[in-house]
Amino acid sequence: MLFYPGEVTFLDAKAGTLTVKTKGKDLNLTVESKGTKSALEKIKVGDTVRVSYNEKDGKMIAISLKAEAKAARSEKRLGAVTY
Repeated sequence: MLFYPGEVTFLDAKAGTLTVKTKGKDLNLTVESKGTKSALEKIKVGDTVRVSYNEKDGKMIAISLKAEAKAARSEKRLGAVTY
C-alpha cells in the first residue's frame, strides 16, 4: 500500500470528503469506511496527513488516513538548524 503525505486544504466531515495537496497534485478524496470517517473527524484544514486510496467508479476512495504527529509537523515548519 502506498501512502501519500500532504496537507489538508479542504475538509467536509459530514459529506466525507477532503482534498490533500501532495507534491505532484491535489487528491480529491471520498471517505466511506467507519474507521476512515472516524479519522476524518479528528483532522482539520492545514493538518499534515498520510493517505492511501483506491480508485472506484472514477473516485479516489481513502482507505487509510493518518494525521502526522504534531512534533513532526513543527520540526518540518521550523527546519533543522546546524551550527
